[in-house]
Amino acid sequence: MLIELPTADEIDALAITTPRFEVRKFEFDLGGQAADLKYSPCKGQMVLVIAGKNGIALTRTSKQDKWHLPSGRISTIEDAVAAAKRIAMEQCGVMVRCLDLAGMYDVVWHYSDITIKRLHLVYSALTDDECCKAQASPGYAEAAFFRELPQDLMEDDLAASAITDSSNK
Repeated sequence: MLIELPTADEIDALAITTPRFEVRKFEFDLGGQAADLKYSPCKGQMVLVIAGKNGIALTRTSKQDKWHLPSGRISTIEDAVAAAKRIAMEQCGVMVRCLDLAGMYDVVWHYSDITIKRLHLVYSALTDDECCKAQASPGYAEAAFFRELPQDLMEDDLAASAITDSSNK
């Protein structure tokens, strides 16, 4: 089993700032699919719920791809707030303010050859930017604000939980 988590000091700092937090667990069985371990080391995953005047910011990688919440890995050299700001700019082209930790999820992916467990931090953010524009980051073709969220997004348990937890902040 491969386990990647933030350092103990970082978890302690999060616990101090959010003493009444419940960590949710999500498990995904990816069947016969092999894990792709060709990525830079990271200490966790970030999911952002960015609210603006025109709705919630979503991204997708191609015209056929489903819309999803901005997300990405927290590199080993950045703190959670820096990662949230970077991901918002790279994937949506927006600057964020009022970042609040809205949730912590223990996510486990079961592949055919390995199980990967990673902590996901969900941050609720506000932006004054009125339009989204995916930056030149590889893989992100489009970003937009939505007043009405796509049904398939709300059928994703992790995304639906992130949106609910953020709206409760």
